Amino acid sequence: MITRESTLADICFAVSAALEDAGISGVLTGGSAATLYAPLAYQSHEADFILADDDRLDDVAVALVRIGFRRYGRSRIFAHSESEFTVDFPKGPLAVAREYIHETVILERGSSRIRILTRFDCVRDRLAHFYYWDDFTALGAAVAVASDEASDVDFIDIRAWTERENPALLEKFGEFERRAAAALKALPKE
Repeated sequence: MITRESTLADICFAVSAALEDAGISGVLTGGSAATLYAPLAYQSHEADFILADDDRLDDVAVALVRIGFRRYGRSRIFAHSESEFTVDFPKGPLAVAREYIHETVILERGSSRIRILTRFDCVRDRLAHFYYWDDFTALGAAVAVASDEASDVDFIDIRAWTERENPALLEKFGEFERRAAAALKALPKE
């Protein structure tokens, strides 16, 4: 049950369960994925799910009304009277910048599950927002996710992806790399 105290993670897991119960496949992406990976460092106010089948949006509306979410007219955004968080279903396909995403992971919390971008793709997604829209909040989220469990994020692969996107973006990658290195250095030693 969603209440005023429900966190974004609570909302994401509830929406995921409602979609699954209705036979609808969706992947958590965007800033909400960053929030699930680094909740103490970044907080989104919207849960973003990319649907495997965009034609199912009317079915999504039926599934989400069961947990109290109402659709804004014919938009792709849903709101709940007890929550500050909204749920959005951006048009697919699932991609980060110009690359389609085929691999996702499942996060579990108790008996609840959610399909989400990999940590690596979450970092790339947030970096794309920084690269193309100068979104420094997205840069902060990328740093938080990358530095939370650095072993999961390969900076060499991120650099290679950046260069494939546009070699002119390497200067912005350098900013990300410097901030991530500082964040990693600040982590407590075990």
